[in-house]
Amino acid sequence: MIPLLQVFYAQTHSYGLSIILLTCAVRILVWPLVSKQTKSMQKMQLLQPKMKELQERYKGEPELLQRKVMEFYAKNKMNPFGGCLPLLIQFPILIALFSTFNGPPFGDKPIDVKIKVSDAKDLKVERKEVSGGNSAFVSRDAKVAKIVVFPGDATVPVGEKIDFGTRAAEGTLGEGFKVKWDIKHDNKIVTDPQVASIDQDGHATFNKTGEYTVQGVVNGIAKEDSFLFIKSLGKVATGLDLLKPQNLDLLGLIALFGISMFLSSKLSVGKSQVKPEDMDENQAAQAQMMKIMPVTMTAMFFFFPLPTGVYLYMVVSNIFQTLQTFIVMKSPAEPLIDPDGDDPASRVIDVTPSNKTDNVKSSDSSGQSGDNEKRKTKKKKK
Repeated sequence: MIPLLQVFYAQTHSYGLSIILLTCAVRILVWPLVSKQTKSMQKMQLLQPKMKELQERYKGEPELLQRKVMEFYAKNKMNPFGGCLPLLIQFPILIALFSTFNGPPFGDKPIDVKIKVSDAKDLKVERKEVSGGNSAFVSRDAKVAKIVVFPGDATVPVGEKIDFGTRAAEGTLGEGFKVKWDIKHDNKIVTDPQVASIDQDGHATFNKTGEYTVQGVVNGIAKEDSFLFIKSLGKVATGLDLLKPQNLDLLGLIALFGISMFLSSKLSVGKSQVKPEDMDENQAAQAQMMKIMPVTMTAMFFFFPLPTGVYLYMVVSNIFQTLQTFIVMKSPAEPLIDPDGDDPASRVIDVTPSNKTDNVKSSDSSGQSGDNEKRKTKKKKK
């Protein structure tokens, strides 16, 4: 994702606009999957009323009902999990995008090295060559590198001095690279030199026993970039800090995220023909969840620290998905085929909104519809 982001940046010289272009490119790429997922959801919305018809038709015959239900699924090429596979395929792409916008160039990212300091007499000193973790560094001259810290995890005696540094495991370091060094103990930055210390050249000393984390924090060069009303693409704020004047741009993005998610959810269920009284427990719970999810997700981000660039990506992605959902849901769903039809190709169940009772119709205009209705009546009498 980062090299593609750099391609857009080379053309626009704006990381904000590059985020929008990258998000749109990915949404276009996954369009067929989203379309398939939405159509599957649209068709599943029509299932429950027709299932109730089958249950009434075969009341007291559970084995026959089960067989007819399976025929119903098969003839209509319906799979209850049909909407899950496209989502699973998209998931790695979404994770890659999220990671791209949650680190350099839009924010700083630490590379951790674990150091165990002991005063044991028979201590076996161990040092790994490089850190297990890494971070990307993206420069404004379109160079991308994977950064590691050396040396890596180590077990050392009290008073040991270690010189830490960074290098590019892949790619080439471009302009603007720098790293900030910290030592943490019990998840707090160590400020007492009698315990441990490190300068900004990476020279560290460990004076007390314990377990420490040395962090080389790789800088994000675009974190201070502005875009439209956004003052900083790398800014992070949560809770009451969002109400401060300098963070109103971030608050606005969170609000736009909630609105766009609400519209997308509204479109997804807006054409459902399943009445509340026809819903089973699972459908009712799902419908309720779709109503409260936009509010829950939006409220969650008040307490979940993310860079502004991530919210820009999510807002653009939601707007694009809303347009996708609108286009797909605008087209009518395919009619459902009744498993009791004499000819599966000709006997269909009308799924268009109507108050009329002629919900079973024939594609043959020669009067087969009336014959099918007679057969249905005879079966009910039997």
